[in-house]
Amino acid sequence: MSIQPGEFASSSLIGDRKINQDRCIRVDDGNVVLLGLGDGMGGHPRGETAAQVLIDTCQNYFNRTPHPILNPSSFLTRLLHKAHENIVAFGYEQRPAIDPRTTAVACLIQKNVAHWAHAGDSRLYLLREQRILAKTIDHSYVERLKQQGVITARQQKNHPQRNYVTRCLGGALVSPDITLGKHKLEAGDILLLCSDGLWGSISESEMLTTLFSRLPLSEAVRTLSEQAAHKAFPDSDNITLIALRMQPLDEETDGEPRNNKQERAEEGNLAQAIADLQNAISNFETETRQDKE
Repeated sequence: MSIQPGEFASSSLIGDRKINQDRCIRVDDGNVVLLGLGDGMGGHPRGETAAQVLIDTCQNYFNRTPHPILNPSSFLTRLLHKAHENIVAFGYEQRPAIDPRTTAVACLIQKNVAHWAHAGDSRLYLLREQRILAKTIDHSYVERLKQQGVITARQQKNHPQRNYVTRCLGGALVSPDITLGKHKLEAGDILLLCSDGLWGSISESEMLTTLFSRLPLSEAVRTLSEQAAHKAFPDSDNITLIALRMQPLDEETDGEPRNNKQERAEEGNLAQAIADLQNAISNFETETRQDKE
């Protein structure tokens, strides 16, 4: 079955912070879609600008690259490295110089495949039939401790250094290593990109229950963001998420797109109407001649 990107929704809440340092974007040309999300890092100046530079780079780089993109993994790696360079350059232009930083996660969807890349602890989830099919692994200190068996997943949630990321965009001249992933998509799959303000407050089972409920995707996304803010009150972080649901390509059983078939049907109806009108005129002329005779 051929599929295509369908329902899309996003939400970004300030939470209990003074400013919202999260940014997100969706850009597409009808057949290729790019999703991007950045969480400007607190503790460093102008984190919101770093996240915005990432988003602007996503827009510009996508628009300048011919579609379909021949090498998605290379494209995503170059995209995040270019965003990193732009963030560093912005920091050096300030007086005095600063080092703004942001996490980054980006996903390219084309030809029924999702390709993603990330740096930091903003996440991508690929969800199918109310289960997590794939997700990114955080570049963070506590995730490293968990991977090494030093702490448990439960201890990770309340660890005093849980917000310390080991990779990000900005903050150093050398571009960070980018982690890549990809997976073939099916109808009904949901791609979710989110900042830690969401996954740090909402359990994965709650995400699945809400996103696969009967709610429209926009309502489900809004509900999740509001639940996260409520649960973390009075210390809620910025909460940002974007979600995209894949749907069957609108096709007839013969494989011809429905809109093309509809156009042919309308053309056929018009031709029939013209023929009927011509027949009516011909009959009228015949009857008129007979009356005169």
